[in-house]
Amino acid sequence: MAENWDLNTLWLALRALFPISFSAQDLINEVGEVGALDSEFVLDRVLADARRAYEKRESELSAPIMRELERKILLSVLDKKWREHLYEMDYLQEGIGLRAMAQRDPLVEYQREGYDLFSAMMDAVKEQLVGHLFSAEVQVEGDQVGAKGLTPTPAPVSQLQYSAAEIETTSSGETSRNAPCPCGSGKKYKRCHGAS
Repeated sequence: MAENWDLNTLWLALRALFPISFSAQDLINEVGEVGALDSEFVLDRVLADARRAYEKRESELSAPIMRELERKILLSVLDKKWREHLYEMDYLQEGIGLRAMAQRDPLVEYQREGYDLFSAMMDAVKEQLVGHLFSAEVQVEGDQVGAKGLTPTPAPVSQLQYSAAEIETTSSGETSRNAPCPCGSGKKYKRCHGAS
């Protein structure tokens, strides 16, 4: 069975996800021949290498930055994939009536295919999350370490400036009828305190 594996394509797909540190030939050399490879051995080696790459990435960035990066990437990927999923569900809903002509229950078919689409979406989210996590560029500025899109540090309170809204007044010093009411309700003066 292992003789039929396309290890080069597998390694190309793995390199797209994370920086794998060994080649397919290294695995073959470790077990002796291609026929001796089994899926469990390959999976264990790849998972161990993925954990090593993740821990290396986390040590480069620091744990809090890594958590923030994970959160931002997950939200971005999930948002994109969820929108695509909703479009696919709309498309499925438009064509599901044709299943009745094929003597199939449209509701059951819609549920089954909807679940399949949802499962495919979740798999794509996981795959893109891992790929983006290892390929995201992180910028270091001075004492602060931040990644693109991470929450900026808030300005100190002493630098914030507040200003009150200007109230339109007439030449006699009264509030204009169409100006916002000075009480802060958001209504026009004529509909609030000027109504009397």
